[in-house]
This record gives sequence, structure tokens and C-alpha cells, in this order.
Amino acid sequence: MTQVEISKYLEIPLTTLNDWKKEDSNRNKLYQLLIHLDKKELQNISEKKVTHRFFHILNRNIDEHFKFTYSDIKKAFNKSKYDDASIKEQSIYSKFFKELSPDELEEFISTFDISKRDVKNIYITSPFRSLTGVAKSWDKRFRLKHLPLNGDNENIVPLALQNILKRKKIVHV
Repeated sequence: MTQVEISKYLEIPLTTLNDWKKEDSNRNKLYQLLIHLDKKELQNISEKKVTHRFFHILNRNIDEHFKFTYSDIKKAFNKSKYDDASIKEQSIYSKFFKELSPDELEEFISTFDISKRDVKNIYITSPFRSLTGVAKSWDKRFRLKHLPLNGDNENIVPLALQNILKRKKIVHV
């Protein structure tokens, strides 16, 4: 392959390739390998379908016979309530909300062609809103008011202290 073809297919700038071409470059062997690659071979490699990382995350620690497929995931997120889902679909939701970052939502939606509104409704009706680590990030992503959780009671003044403050006529703000 020529430098122009390498640059086009692998998106490596020509200046970088020129640097690699130099005998004293530590990337010279890589450059030699790229030059000797067949153009058709490179096209076959680049066109090969790669398993999407969402499948890897959602199917982690699941037996081969029970792995989630594209249609399983799409069907699960086409529902609008957590309670309407089967056990299998609820386990998809569990892995989704616990293991994927809210920043990956847009890519997930476009990959599986699902509605953001459905994902939000599933989240709202799910038990994951009560999990501290999950709720904080997903509530923020969906612009929901964060529900007070058991660990969030730090700012609540105990009843005995409130009574003492009332007797001294001091109001706690």
C-alpha cells in the first residue's frame, strides 16, 4: 500500500507516516508492515463486524445460552415501565443502570434505536432510584429531583435537639 492509502484507510497523517518511514524511527517496523499490507486485506479487516461493547457489558458473567441479543435489549427498552418487564428484561435494566455510565446513553439509544423517554420512564419506575451510587448520576442525567435516601439524612436535626432549640427559642435553619 502507498502512504496515501494508509493515511486514507487508517486515518494516520502523512507527516506521521513520514516520521515512521525514517530508519532511526522506533515505528519504522510498523511502517514497513503497513506498506506491505494488501489493500483488500485491510478493507476486509476494517469491514469486519465487531461485537459492540454494550453487548460485552450487558452479557458479562452470563452463560452462553442466556446471553442477551440485540432484539432482547431492544424489546426490553421498548417498554415504558419496569414492572411490565419480564425477569430477563429486568436483569437487562439492572446491568444497564448499574454498569453503564449516563454519558453513554446517547450512543446506546442510537445503537438500539430506542426512545430516551422510555429509558427515563423505566428508570423512574425501577428500584434503581433508591440505590445511592446509581441514583445520583442517573437522576442528574434525566434532570430528576434526587430522592432523599437513607444515607442523605445527615442534615436532619434529631427530634430531641429540635425540642431543646424550641425551648431556647432558637430556630434551626
